[in-house]
Amino acid sequence: MSSVLALRLKGWIVFFIGTADGQLIKLAVDKNYRPTCPKVLYETSGDNRVFPNIRLDPVDQKHVYVPFKNQVQRVPVANCRAYQNMKDCLSAQDPHCVWCVTQASCTFKDDCKDAEWLSIPGHSNQKIISHRFMEDSPGNLKIVIQTHLTIEDKVRSNFACQFSTSSTPPCKEQGPQPQYPQCTCILKDPFPADGIDITIKITLGKTFLKEQIKMINCPDFHGQPSVHLCQQCIRAGCGWRENSCSWATDPVQNDSICANIELFGIHFSKPEISSIDPSVVSFYGRNNAVLKGHNLRDVTKVRIQSEMNCDPKESPVWNNNGSSLMFHIPSSETIGVVTVCLLLSDGSCHGNTKVTYQSSPICTGIVPGSSWKSGKRMVTLTGTHMNLVEKVTHSHAPHVVILPRKSSNKALIYETPAVKNDRISSSTVFLKIANQTLACSTKITYYPDPEFTSFTAVSAEQKMQISIQKKADKLKMTPEELLVWGIQNGKQHPCIMKSKESRKDIEIFSCEVQSLQNADIAQIKISYGEATINLRILSTLHKFLLILRLLLIPCVIAALVAICLWKKVTCR
Repeated sequence: MSSVLALRLKGWIVFFIGTADGQLIKLAVDKNYRPTCPKVLYETSGDNRVFPNIRLDPVDQKHVYVPFKNQVQRVPVANCRAYQNMKDCLSAQDPHCVWCVTQASCTFKDDCKDAEWLSIPGHSNQKIISHRFMEDSPGNLKIVIQTHLTIEDKVRSNFACQFSTSSTPPCKEQGPQPQYPQCTCILKDPFPADGIDITIKITLGKTFLKEQIKMINCPDFHGQPSVHLCQQCIRAGCGWRENSCSWATDPVQNDSICANIELFGIHFSKPEISSIDPSVVSFYGRNNAVLKGHNLRDVTKVRIQSEMNCDPKESPVWNNNGSSLMFHIPSSETIGVVTVCLLLSDGSCHGNTKVTYQSSPICTGIVPGSSWKSGKRMVTLTGTHMNLVEKVTHSHAPHVVILPRKSSNKALIYETPAVKNDRISSSTVFLKIANQTLACSTKITYYPDPEFTSFTAVSAEQKMQISIQKKADKLKMTPEELLVWGIQNGKQHPCIMKSKESRKDIEIFSCEVQSLQNADIAQIKISYGEATINLRILSTLHKFLLILRLLLIPCVIAALVAICLWKKVTCR
């Protein structure tokens, strides 16, 4: 955290948290100091730190001003309009948002004037409607429905519940009168062995809520006592007592009582996690992550969840050989640390290894900014979080996928793809992260391959010095990009690159062949990228013939012109 603003709203405390990596996070805490799931309201690129002193807009109090290094952003305190129906609006647990009945929209309360509205209560509960199956006395069963809302007084007087099934009505006629926020259905005898599918329609003023539940025989929840079995029991509407599932005694019991259950009679080897590669990913996630550990054979899925157990996600596994498996790390809306556990077929999850989500990679530069058209030039992308990049592609060759040769947080090294179309002079670089493709802000320019013209070799002090001439171009080739060998009697001798000298029209690269003296080298081999060329020293006869040819060509042309003029014939 780098900045915090807190305010009170309808019994809630709402925190706006600025972070050092450029996020504005909203966190609401209820009257019992239980937090809801955090929401990211705004996020910058490049990990721009949020400066202190976030301010609430004093005029409408629906925006906050968030300061960054070079800007101040005006950000809405809630995005109520993003929720399209009442269930989504209220399940979001955002104290700024209400469901406006007349407008049939999720909005700020001030924008729902002179109309009925519904909002969340002063305590955190993501269920709008909850239910419990209770037993007053042996054989006398009932369903207790609880609504978790804040409503206007005029709406409370118009509260009703209707229970129905596909056949006969499930409730006795002498059931108690509904009284907000609770209504009860006393079931008829006998209770079906296979349970009952019940539809509940709730009237709240001009609003109608609908919930479908499956009533089961709670004592039929059999199995070895476990946290998972307890949670299943509570979430089905039953109660948990003495390490077994039974009819509920409290209409508001939650599954927090399951946290301290000990496991008895475990008949399987608990899976253990020793490592996850990678364990640091961008918020886009990562494909084909590798998890290693022990007793992995029975693992069905990998579960990823935040420290507050918000929005857990499960990924299937493959290539499971008992000691390692593969899975996809899903995307995340927030940056931070999450917990990874291994899911078994009985619903239990084991392990608490951490995976860290970071910001997305951003490419800001390319060095060098050009490549020869035959490709395979080693270039360096600079930016942030470059170690999270999985692959690189170019716009002119989108199907050519390039793996990084080396990467760190600030830089990534890879080899450029070739250009087969002479009309292409530049190309955009794209970064591949999981299922996302991100473009670099700068392009790479393509030039023709370098043209080496000649070389000279001179013996000096137990070594052979070779100077290679190349036509000047815009590639800015360095000695480190060349591999050179001197060839003598068919044997190659590596030439260690030393320096480069630039003149008007030529570039001269110098290298040395060690332990080779008083020996003629008439040929060298030059390699760059994937290209290889051979240069030979011309013999005296070859040089003489070349000079003679250069001198004869002008003479022949002059003779032909003289003949044409003499015969007055038009030459074509």
